Amino acid sequence: MPSFGVSCLLLLLCISQGNCQLQWRKLPSNGASTPLNRRDMALGFDDVNNLLYMYGGRGNSAVGADLWTFNLSSYAWTRINYPGAGPGGRFSVVSGFSTRHKLFVVATGEALPRTKTFLNDIWGYNVTSGQWRLLPARGRVPELRYGASGGLHTNGSSLYVTHGFSSRRYSNTFRYDLDQMRWFTEFEGTHPYSRTSPKPRCLQGGTMVSPDETVFYGGCLSGGSSGGTCPSVDAWSYVRGSTWRPMAECPSPRQFQGMAPWPSKHRKVVMFGGQQVRASIVMAELAPENEVDLLDVASGQWKRLQSVGDPTHGLPGWRAGVLMIPTRNSVLLYGGQLQYGGSPGINLTAVWELTGDIDAAPNAGKCGPRWFAFPHLHGLFMILSWGILLQAGAFIARYFRHRDPLWFIWHQRLQVSGVALGFVGVCLVLPGTLAVPNFAHSILGALIFLWSIQQVINGILRPHKGAGSIEKKRAQWEIFHKWGGRLFLVIALINIFLGLYLVIAPVSVIAIWSTIFTLIVVLYIVFEIRLQQTAPGEVTPMPLDDKKESTSTHYGVGKGVDAESVTSGSNPT
Repeated sequence: MPSFGVSCLLLLLCISQGNCQLQWRKLPSNGASTPLNRRDMALGFDDVNNLLYMYGGRGNSAVGADLWTFNLSSYAWTRINYPGAGPGGRFSVVSGFSTRHKLFVVATGEALPRTKTFLNDIWGYNVTSGQWRLLPARGRVPELRYGASGGLHTNGSSLYVTHGFSSRRYSNTFRYDLDQMRWFTEFEGTHPYSRTSPKPRCLQGGTMVSPDETVFYGGCLSGGSSGGTCPSVDAWSYVRGSTWRPMAECPSPRQFQGMAPWPSKHRKVVMFGGQQVRASIVMAELAPENEVDLLDVASGQWKRLQSVGDPTHGLPGWRAGVLMIPTRNSVLLYGGQLQYGGSPGINLTAVWELTGDIDAAPNAGKCGPRWFAFPHLHGLFMILSWGILLQAGAFIARYFRHRDPLWFIWHQRLQVSGVALGFVGVCLVLPGTLAVPNFAHSILGALIFLWSIQQVINGILRPHKGAGSIEKKRAQWEIFHKWGGRLFLVIALINIFLGLYLVIAPVSVIAIWSTIFTLIVVLYIVFEIRLQQTAPGEVTPMPLDDKKESTSTHYGVGKGVDAESVTSGSNPT
């Protein structure tokens, strides 16, 4: 019973002080001047001096190269006019503050959005000397990139850079050691079809959980030699010297969101904001404006939490291009471009503070499917087309020719329907495509689609049976039409698997397709054995009427020649 009394006392204390809620507070802004509105800037927090450092970012019309501090004791902004050269104007960078080295570090990013100038250098601002320094580029330097995640933990001495984009999407991970002033490769990267490590992507929200652990969520998988949804819903954690570990799925799809570890809570991360809808998204249940997502990195599980607004200013407004950073007792939110909860499109500059008890905050809703993208529709249509209809049409043409003329009627209907659905499927994947697809699934898909069109034309223009040279042309046509079709049907089955892995399909979906695939293979094996066991000249298995002679024997099935097509067109003439 004493424990019950203590629990009641803590609950009353929580309610009386308002700590049960996640509470937003808009911090005052003092000082002679304040930064211009911006998003995608660099942030770092000096825990010793209670200072927030901010550099660069992109505003309404320009890319910044200015350095500011915000004092959490006096709420005053101060612009720092540093001598000499600095990192130059840049945005979408990886940054952080090292307490031990007294360095505010900024790395990678994009300099000029109109000319796509990407960067891979690393700069450190020494708070003692008040100067920027270009840090040595020793070791294996990361490729030019922006839209990476990672960062520098305030108690750490290594800056992590993972994923990102320039000419292509990256999936490798690097670490810059401030003690050795050298780059190290932590993870070599993977391919777009991996399910054991995070695929190539950019613009994901991420943070450092501890000095040598980083976590990220979502990002854009499409474009740049990769494919998938944009934005995505997968989360991953990486610990130095280990491997990437997947987290559960829960929040809506995101990119450009803010993430930060929660103070005093071991390996728990909060996430807010982000772009949830792009051209590739068919439907997404947008997160409520007051939703803050909590990730327990240890268990890999998410919670959707409710927050309450400032009594005077309300909620911060849902925004993209925002950054979050932990302080001693809270998490700060800065910048971003408003998505909803105000006037969309406005770049924001106010500093907001999030406090409260993340363990006692009320839920904002359950986890579950809350979105659907064009790549998902594309996959559905391609499974119906190349995984079912076209396979069935070819199957009927080879093993049911004794049911003349029904075999040809159904063969033609199935193939025409399959090609039509395939065309729709190709159209469905075009919305949101950010670049010319140049990865295996897209290349194979393009070849399969072009072959299906060729098969239709080839079937319509087929040479009819006859004698002499006409019969020779017919035999050549059947070899080309039949074996080419078979080849691409097999390729299509493989390509469906690649597509499912590309879009990170749920295990249940992959299991369903694997069952269909197995059934197709088993049926082909069983019916092919029965066909080969049929004596030459005999009627093929499962005759329609034993009292009638099957006309299929006149078309060569019993003689080892079948003219089934893979799309449409071949008939007995």
